[in-house]
Amino acid sequence: MIDSYWTGSALGRSPWRMAAAVLALCSMAASAQSPKELKTRSGASVVMVNFLNARPDCSASPGPIAVPVIREKPANGMVQMLNVPTDVAASGKCPARKIPTTALIYTPKKDFVGTDSVQIEVEAGNRTTSLSYRITVQAATEQL
Repeated sequence: MIDSYWTGSALGRSPWRMAAAVLALCSMAASAQSPKELKTRSGASVVMVNFLNARPDCSASPGPIAVPVIREKPANGMVQMLNVPTDVAASGKCPARKIPTTALIYTPKKDFVGTDSVQIEVEAGNRTTSLSYRITVQAATEQL
């Protein structure tokens, strides 16, 4: 079960510029200085970041993305990299559509309740972006 997700889009740019735009959006969402706060329930996964690179030709094929590196592993869970379908809003000549994207998903250990953290680095060209997350895992019966 996935509780929430974050997406960004970069339409109408070259593949490298699109990747840089995605990274810029990601760095606004979370940085090493101020971690992005996420909440989930015990036993439920949460999407930390969704790397979206929509092509300007309106195709359903994604553009290239940089491969993230986990710099700080979570102490009480795991991070998975999955391909997931993502809705892309209509833009310019392109209709609304679904395209495959790459998402990093945090899943807490069974019965874990508390706070965990993850730090990721993504390199595109000669720029490295650090993404930090503080994940609060609440009991399954608590309201988010």
